[in-house]
Amino acid sequence: MKLMVAWVILIYGLLVAVGGVMGYVRAQSLPSLLAGGISGLLLIGAAVAMMRGSFQLGWWAALIIALLLLARFGAAAVNEFKMMPGGLMIILSIIAIIALLFGRTAMRA
Repeated sequence: MKLMVAWVILIYGLLVAVGGVMGYVRAQSLPSLLAGGISGLLLIGAAVAMMRGSFQLGWWAALIIALLLLARFGAAAVNEFKMMPGGLMIILSIIAIIALLFGRTAMRA
């Protein structure tokens, strides 16, 4: 279960980083590139930590980053009434959070 959660976070991190690059390419948005790149790299680092034995550290880092991304894109979607690109990030963040919570629950059972 731990490995599955780590892979979900690794894929999530890659998608976040790619989203930042796409935001830069489409809208010349340097903040998108920086935020997406940094968030993506931190998530990838969290996944690697989970895979290499520091599961708790990686788990908490991934959860905090996913919650922050969910809050940022959720607020933007509500304020701007636009679902893209924020809608995709909301869905991906929710999937990542659910995977993290189920992984934690399964470990305790």
